[in-house]
Amino acid sequence: MNKSRTRDDYSRRLMRVVQLLWQEPTRNYSLEQIADVAHFSSFHFHRIYRETMGETVTATQQRLRLHFASRDLAQASDWPLLRIAQRAGYQSSAAFVRSFAAAHGVTPGVYRRQRLSHLQSRINQEMDMYTVEFRTLAAPIHLATRRHRGAYLQIGETFSLLQLALQAQVAPDARWFGLYFDDPKTVAEDQLRSDAAVEIKGTASLPADIGQAQIPAARYAVIEHIGPYSELERAYHWLFGVWLPQSGEQAASVPTIEQYLNDPCNTAPKDLRTEIWLALVD
Repeated sequence: MNKSRTRDDYSRRLMRVVQLLWQEPTRNYSLEQIADVAHFSSFHFHRIYRETMGETVTATQQRLRLHFASRDLAQASDWPLLRIAQRAGYQSSAAFVRSFAAAHGVTPGVYRRQRLSHLQSRINQEMDMYTVEFRTLAAPIHLATRRHRGAYLQIGETFSLLQLALQAQVAPDARWFGLYFDDPKTVAEDQLRSDAAVEIKGTASLPADIGQAQIPAARYAVIEHIGPYSELERAYHWLFGVWLPQSGEQAASVPTIEQYLNDPCNTAPKDLRTEIWLALVD
């Protein structure tokens, strides 16, 4: 088997692991169970996964659990902390508090109070909540894409699958984007359309199940959000509900674009940097 076929075979097998972990992020799998899904030897599976995905299986599971726990804390204000901890796969509140605080820099209780404070205050009505940068893209950005259908908060699975499909074709400095086609406030969650995307050369040859798209040359309003992906809705609310109506600008017929400036595999949720690009009519 040549190197290319071996790499593609490994990618397909690891895709099954990624899908398994996203399907049931709170389930405790044994090493043998996960290795068996990918048909790898249990003696070597951890090394293969870590070197390919950039983190251990345990780190992936913990990241996903805390990712969804932050959503629960923000949206389910009346749930007891133990219930949220158990939904995140923790058997005790104490273990959950330690893990959450290490990742987010604050305890779950403080995080929840901060989110409620943001909702109840008028800070999201202030014009200076974010700084808008006007950016002109002179030439289109060519992308390899993989379609995601469903909750935007779960698109991370599709990014992992795209990464595995294009291991040898993505430059180390390639930019990663998300393209979002629907408004989650008006479209049913299971019908939401989005694309996980990575920058490629325009002439790249891609696998049959990977699409191609472009970010068009245009003028964009760009804001940067710092914090967990589960809090991005606040940035969208400000951009579309506060800034745009007062800006004198018109939004162009281009999907909303997110650019991810750092890697969630090695970045604490509180330090994640996400740009939101809104195309404008000239």
